[in-house]
Amino acid sequence: MLVGKVPPEVLQRIVFAKLGMTDPDVLLGPRLGEDASVIRIGDKVIIAATDPITGSISDIGWLAVHVNANDIATFGVSPRWFLATIMLPTKTTADQLERIMSQIDAATSMLGIAVAGGHSEITDGIDRPIIVGFMVGLADQGNYVTSSGAKPGNSIIITKSIAYEGTAILATEGEDYLKSKVDMSVITQAKALRNKISVVAEGLAAFETGHVTAMHDPTEGGFSGGIHEICDASNVGFEIYRDAIPIDVTTRLICDLLKIDPLELISSGCMIICCDEEYSTEVVNTVQSRGISARVIGRIMANPDHRIIVTDSDGYSLQRPKVDALWRALEKITSS
Repeated sequence: MLVGKVPPEVLQRIVFAKLGMTDPDVLLGPRLGEDASVIRIGDKVIIAATDPITGSISDIGWLAVHVNANDIATFGVSPRWFLATIMLPTKTTADQLERIMSQIDAATSMLGIAVAGGHSEITDGIDRPIIVGFMVGLADQGNYVTSSGAKPGNSIIITKSIAYEGTAILATEGEDYLKSKVDMSVITQAKALRNKISVVAEGLAAFETGHVTAMHDPTEGGFSGGIHEICDASNVGFEIYRDAIPIDVTTRLICDLLKIDPLELISSGCMIICCDEEYSTEVVNTVQSRGISARVIGRIMANPDHRIIVTDSDGYSLQRPKVDALWRALEKITSS
């Protein structure tokens, strides 16, 4: 298999077929396109998500918190408790661990999250730090949304711009490679996108309108992978207006230089939101009232096989990425 997420067909055939006991309190378990699980505890539910950070070294602690918090926010729920398993190569120093923990402390403090536990160890057999994060939120039963509620005719809204996370990682990890090819101001601006990868504020704002049918956080596989995943979960299709997809100028520059598709670059920092078309303006305006850009970029279609990018003159089928563009770009940067 290729680097990155396990392919959907393998998840269905192997992973989802071996899930232990059936528990009626697991209201939402492992499924294609879902960002987290929902577990009933009395008259409450906990929303629980886990995600690793493997593509970044410099910002690994910061990213570990935010990518897991984003998964909880797709349910319209505030992330509350964070746990992390931190695995470090044998040559790691105490100063390096302190830098990671300082990033975790800064990110959790920013979002009002408590670090509730975890594990750290020096691990033989790895050459870079790896963090596996685990985030938990709490909600009343029924007071959340999932990725599987998108309905034909819904508007598709996206917040901010795609590929923030991938752009920031490439600018940070690939600075030595990029600085001879683009102006340093581009690299500085691209690095700063790390401060915009949280989607907690827009997730909560959109959910508060009462009109959201589904939300999803497009991470690995980028926007292309994310829109496929939300439609997998909801068993629907989509039409996306190509020119409406927001792409930061620094993302375009770096992706053009590295010859990768920004639509396939890991995209923490934007939220895909679906809602009834008649309420789309209200949802967009509510998100924008929090100082966050948002726009309608397409609509949900009834046919699950209808997954089209619409251009001014034509349309084409949007293919599901086999691998995130980040990995190809990092390989090019590190081998040069």
